[in-house]
Amino acid sequence: MSLDRNGRRDVASLEVSEMASPVGTVRIYIMGGKPVQLTLDEVEPAPAVFSLDPPPLVREMRAALEGYFAGGEIGQELAVLVLGSRSLTPFEEAVYGRVIAIPRGHVLSYREVARKAGHARAARAVGNAMRSNPFPIFIPCHRVIRSDGGLGGFGGREDIKAALLKGEGLEIAEGRVRV
Repeated sequence: MSLDRNGRRDVASLEVSEMASPVGTVRIYIMGGKPVQLTLDEVEPAPAVFSLDPPPLVREMRAALEGYFAGGEIGQELAVLVLGSRSLTPFEEAVYGRVIAIPRGHVLSYREVARKAGHARAARAVGNAMRSNPFPIFIPCHRVIRSDGGLGGFGGREDIKAALLKGEGLEIAEGRVRV
């Protein structure tokens, strides 16, 4: 926790809470007492001070991630709460809301997400929203794949996307999800 010159929590400073996971280091970045981003498998030193006393929502996120990696599911209510800490466009809200509803061990194509979010012709825009997803796993963008079963992107880390899907019980062969 950073303190200002009066000994109060400095709400403008960036903090980070870090934990180990099967897909590498998970970092939850915090600003103003709210989570602002989650990253997977970062190897560079954190560009923020470590939070010695993370806010309750971040502690809840860490517990949910531990449960997820042990075979559980991230609750939709928690995912929506986490997502509420960021400003989103109406399109992002619709897309992320649809993606949050994809159950563990299931996938949808970018096209299917676009259609279910009410934007049937916006598959590429769905891909862009997945690319800018601030909270992977909570917004399970790894469950969104290409129409041909190919993994599609995941921040340049298809290996992590494949590992997450395999951890959910899906079979991946030759870069494709077998459903």
